[in-house]
Amino acid sequence: MTVAAEVSAARRCWRLLRLAHHLLLGAAATLLVVPALPAPARRRVRQIWSQRLLRVLGIRVELDGPAPPPHSLIVANHVSWVDVFAINALAPAAFVAKAEVRT
Repeated sequence: MTVAAEVSAARRCWRLLRLAHHLLLGAAATLLVVPALPAPARRRVRQIWSQRLLRVLGIRVELDGPAPPPHSLIVANHVSWVDVFAINALAPAAFVAKAEVRT
């Protein structure tokens, strides 16, 4: 095994450990802390958690143009599961599934 392959494997392992830690903290916060917070604080916790998740995954979000103003309707043809966290990292939002929109 080359040094580069060992570094890459170590980096992947470290990232997986950080991801597992982040997901466990999120689950614990969701069960124990978040329900007691007022709505604005819950949105901020969701935003910070999403930002940190993207950082753990090594994803950088770039906003092209102004951020959407509060209470905006954001319509997105999302491409992957990461989109939900990218949107939440920029503007905490409530998401509606396509089936719910149809009815």
